[in-house]
Amino acid sequence: MSRDPTNSIAPQSIDHAYIMGGSIHDGHDRSSSSNYIDADGKKSLVAEPNVRDYGSTSGGAEESDDAAAPLSTKKALWAWLILCFSTGPTNGMVNSYVTASIQSAANAVGHIPGTNKPCARRGAIKCVVKLGGRDVDYLSYLLYLRSISRATEGVVSILASGLADFSDYRKTMMMASIYLFGVLALPFAGLTGNDYGHLNALSTLYVAISTVSGIYTVIEASYIPIFMRSVGWFGQREAMRMQDQERATKSVNKTWIQGSKVSVLGLVSGNLGAILGLLIGVIITYSRGSYVTEGYFKYVFPSLDSSFPDVSFLYEESVSNASADEDFSFLLAITVGGCLTILCAGVGHFLLPNIPGAPKPKGKSIFLLPLRTWLKLFTSIRRYPNAFKFCAGWVLWNTAYSNFLQLLAALFLETSGIQRGSNIYTVYTFMMVIFACVGSLSWLFTFRRTKLHIKHWAYIFLCVNGLCILWGCIGISNSSPIGYKHQAEFWVADALFMSTSSALRSLNRVLYASLIPKGSEAAFFGLEITLDLATGWINPLVQGAIQDRTHNLRFPMIPNLLLILVGGGLYIWTDVDKGVRDAEKPLVEQEAAAAAAVADGPGRP
Repeated sequence: MSRDPTNSIAPQSIDHAYIMGGSIHDGHDRSSSSNYIDADGKKSLVAEPNVRDYGSTSGGAEESDDAAAPLSTKKALWAWLILCFSTGPTNGMVNSYVTASIQSAANAVGHIPGTNKPCARRGAIKCVVKLGGRDVDYLSYLLYLRSISRATEGVVSILASGLADFSDYRKTMMMASIYLFGVLALPFAGLTGNDYGHLNALSTLYVAISTVSGIYTVIEASYIPIFMRSVGWFGQREAMRMQDQERATKSVNKTWIQGSKVSVLGLVSGNLGAILGLLIGVIITYSRGSYVTEGYFKYVFPSLDSSFPDVSFLYEESVSNASADEDFSFLLAITVGGCLTILCAGVGHFLLPNIPGAPKPKGKSIFLLPLRTWLKLFTSIRRYPNAFKFCAGWVLWNTAYSNFLQLLAALFLETSGIQRGSNIYTVYTFMMVIFACVGSLSWLFTFRRTKLHIKHWAYIFLCVNGLCILWGCIGISNSSPIGYKHQAEFWVADALFMSTSSALRSLNRVLYASLIPKGSEAAFFGLEITLDLATGWINPLVQGAIQDRTHNLRFPMIPNLLLILVGGGLYIWTDVDKGVRDAEKPLVEQEAAAAAAVADGPGRP
């Protein structure tokens, strides 16, 4: 499908992203741009009849514009970018160092199944730990924690979405959640012990910090439609230049190009925060030299075991010291990331203006408002089928992406050595974010200069993602020499998977924005976020059960491959051109027409 230069529909752009588990995933980044110049050369939100007005279709539009007014300045937009940046350091740590620390702690307290022997630290590791009164694979323990955290995150996101839109304390709620997000990262530096008490403390903090991330993610998302009604993203000169070049005949393409700028900008802002945090982690880890002692003993005594009692105690002591030192490096970096989040959030808090919330419907419980909104959305599936198909495909892809990323990181740490790999693991996680930035920026540069339809870009990115996951599935067979069994494979997959995934996240936000009806942006994007959080716990639960039975991290990659295939089918099934045309009809107008038809009755003209 090629771009249609004759299509005059001009949906606005919107930015929205989910980074957890693997985003490095991250958090969501949100922004928008919409400047149009009228015949007098003045800024206007609507320069053509077919350009969306993201306010209400009635008198509520004026109220919506009043709410958007505080965010129409570049100061407010810079504040928003700073807040996106502020969550990056802690997000980067949660999705790399926190999970690595839990994996290391679980390995340290665990034992080989059926014995009391300590677990191996490298290679094909069979290790179990206590969970709920029974033994589970030590990596299943981590996957079950992820399932629990995703479930609690989904619950609080539902509550937060109901409170944020109908309150004058939107900014206060968001800032409180970001501050709490950073504060919860502070205690990690003190949890260096190798016992179940410290493992439980790490696990509790991980679930708590993941849950809080759901609060600020949803509240930040509620700013999206307000920014869309503001005019602060591009200056007058940029808007005039774009209009002179393309005019209305290529408005859809212009909107996608314009939206890609904003989407990538917000994504890179969050990733820069993660880069800063991970860079500090690299410096801390390498400056402490966590694996020098262990590496020396393994080099001098490569065959140390119980048959050498005179020197084996030296090796065991060196391993214990190296383990504690490496864990402290990880945990100290997490605490530093929390400090950065708090400091940067303070700057954004000072710059970001407060905005009034919508009036609460009389006689309605504020906690039931999200449920009422989503029920109304589900009844509109027939009117906007392509928006729902694309949303479902996006959710499936994001679930596969984030869970595979965690599996890949755990497998890398296991393959390189949970102790000896600590230093190289910091570089590996650091390069993940670098590759993500390069991928999204490269797509931004290339998309504007090619005639390839935006859906075809999505197909390319999905194919690369699927190939990376399939490569891991090939390694399930013990006779296969490939399948993430060598460090070189991880670096290639790191570059390919992260770059294409980051570009696809940017693309998804832009394309989905063109498929949702005007006046219902917050509801539709809130639906996507909440569906992702509410269903994201299922896949880790399935993966945990598979890992518990196979003790092979490549087996749990199979569900992710299936999700990629099903999600790709939904992408193909989505008719973008028809979806854009459907989105021109607001949801409120559709409901009004249906209500009028019912009121008229079959016997009235």
